[in-house]
Amino acid sequence: MHRKALIADLALFSVAIFWGFNFVVIKFVTERTIDAVSPIAKSVVAGTMVYLLLRYVVATAIFSLIQPRALLKATRAQWRMGGLLGVFYLTALVVQTIGLQYTTPGKSGFITGLSVAMVPFLYWAVARRSPGWFQVLGAFVATAGLGFLSLRGNLTVSWGDALTLLGALLYGMHIMATGFFAPKVPPSTLAVTQMAVSTVLLVIVTPFVAHLTLALGWEAWAAILWTALSGTIYAFFIQSWAQRYTTSTHAAVLLCFESVFAAVSGVIFGMDSVTWRMMVGASLIFTGMLIIELLPAGGRRNKAPAEALLPIEPRSR
Repeated sequence: MHRKALIADLALFSVAIFWGFNFVVIKFVTERTIDAVSPIAKSVVAGTMVYLLLRYVVATAIFSLIQPRALLKATRAQWRMGGLLGVFYLTALVVQTIGLQYTTPGKSGFITGLSVAMVPFLYWAVARRSPGWFQVLGAFVATAGLGFLSLRGNLTVSWGDALTLLGALLYGMHIMATGFFAPKVPPSTLAVTQMAVSTVLLVIVTPFVAHLTLALGWEAWAAILWTALSGTIYAFFIQSWAQRYTTSTHAAVLLCFESVFAAVSGVIFGMDSVTWRMMVGASLIFTGMLIIELLPAGGRRNKAPAEALLPIEPRSR
């Protein structure tokens, strides 16, 4: 069991690496999609929707082939729960991906990581269970980091950072809702119903905001396939398997490194620059997340479901 726990932790760490790297990939592929679907207007919304539609079609098709029974055997109640989670998740992903076009991968990664800090307080609002003083401290530290990272000289927040923060809030709501539904639905069923509902919504909505085209170039298609495989399918299977042999706290801390790898990838590929504000802000946000996950909480640790700490279907970076 000790060896399996070590392998599980290393596997989860690899998911964090993929998620972090995918911030750069998503920014790249969305820019290419924007150029293809609206060469004159350069519509960020149109490019985002087309990219997400193609990615979700690929991911849902592959996942359905791997786990056909999870899709075909789902009950109406399971579809309702998966559908609600799919709406939360898809809305968060759309907002985050649009915001990523107006900020850097590193900043987007750390701001998105705040969803971990938001979960105890969202659960508090719904279940009326205090998160505890350490969670309040962690949230304060992370918020201070957000100020260093995002506030400009006139104390305003950029459009991209504001959208990313909204996406983090929606991710937090998805994580919390998953904590309520996860004990009632098999993991593969909960994942595939979310993806299927999201795909249907994208198929319905995208034609109203964008001209769908498949002429994206091999680089864009390679990025779409990569993010579908690494950010959704691989991450889901690894997390579902690994959390049988490690704790939710271990998983949460390891997956928090996603934000670090997002920043490192952004610097390597010239999309981020290392500044004192980024270093201080990123360090405070990461410290706040670790305080929340590692230090004792109030009612949340005792009574909240363990699954509330993490989404069953990963955040698809």
